[in-house]
Amino acid sequence: MPNTSRQFIRHPMTIPIEFNLAGIVEKIHIKDIGRGGLCFSSSHSIDTGEQIQIIIPICTPEFDAKGVVCWCKEDGGAFLVGVSFQQESVSYAVRMVEQVCHIEDYRSQMKVEKGIELTSEQAAMQWISEYAQNFPSFLVESDCNSLK
Repeated sequence: MPNTSRQFIRHPMTIPIEFNLAGIVEKIHIKDIGRGGLCFSSSHSIDTGEQIQIIIPICTPEFDAKGVVCWCKEDGGAFLVGVSFQQESVSYAVRMVEQVCHIEDYRSQMKVEKGIELTSEQAAMQWISEYAQNFPSFLVESDCNSLK
């Protein structure tokens, strides 16, 4: 798991999500996710400070929370959007989604690299025993600067 110069480790993702912003709903994929929030690419520019609803349907129950747009910048005809979550319970839920993503990535990696088909539970057990000790401890800090 690569470490960067950012305050928080960011994890590249291809998890499907949707956002709702004042009635505009767009289904997209997370670009990356970390302790402070997440980043995604949108076809729309979104103003900094806007309240945004994020839904991540891969979990049961699905992740559904409101966040704040920290930044938005143009990126090759689309817009990269950084979203921060302020509530401790939401930050914790993002953390759980982050771990699920790592486990599913591990599961896919085992299939591609070793030809081993793991159940989600088997992948979780192996990932926890191999990588959980290196997963940064949970700290509730939601700083828009950590998302850049």
